[in-house]
Amino acid sequence: MKVINFYGGAGIGKSTIAADVFSKLKRKGYKTELVGEYAKWLWYQNATDIVEDQLYLFAEQAHRTRTLEKYGVEFAVCDSPLPLNIIYNREPSDAFDTLVMQEFNRYENYNYLLRRNDDFLTIDDRKETNLEQAKEKDAQVVAMLEKWQIPYTVISPWETDKVGLDLKVR
Repeated sequence: MKVINFYGGAGIGKSTIAADVFSKLKRKGYKTELVGEYAKWLWYQNATDIVEDQLYLFAEQAHRTRTLEKYGVEFAVCDSPLPLNIIYNREPSDAFDTLVMQEFNRYENYNYLLRRNDDFLTIDDRKETNLEQAKEKDAQVVAMLEKWQIPYTVISPWETDKVGLDLKVR
């Protein structure tokens, strides 16, 4: 299964571009699913205690992705890629990081780091509440991608056609 991952800090446009890419692939007839950010869903339910449990969040995201693979989905489009769990884990652990990367490497990944447009910031009442904090998270994302040697392409949040070209979809 091909997994299309969008990286960046809060409010950069991950969910927006993921939804657009999902929609375009689906309309072209590909068996495609959107793997939304589970933590965001929990925030909307005020389940803040669960959001603090990064192992649980990782397991939920991994389970969703494995389920899609099991049922023959061609493309999974993720606005919260598995490696982001490494950044948000409040109890850093080499074992956890290795587990995350092992799960991530099960798939054929297409990785996109979004270029921030300062006017595009929206936060959804989550931890990164201002542009400075969001940019700090952007830098942490880049450091994590570099540390784990995850290849990525830098694009703007509206460059969905670039993703389609990379995937070689009709």
